[in-house]
Amino acid sequence: MKKGFSIVMMAIIGLIVIYGTVCLFMGNFIGAYATLPFLFVYYVWVVAMKRRGMREETERHDPENRGPLR
Repeated sequence: MKKGFSIVMMAIIGLIVIYGTVCLFMGNFIGAYATLPFLFVYYVWVVAMKRRGMREETERHDPENRGPLR
């Protein structure tokens, strides 16, 4: 990921976590738990990006993609 994009995403995630924490302390449990789907989607998205990067790196080392050795 690019550095600027990473900083923006960290800021968004930080704001979501702060909002959920404030809602919990104020007793607004629905507001606090409403932020969880955003965090789950972000987590799945980051894991998918990492796996795609690992796959591209593997293809770079083995351009013929011969698969496992037999």
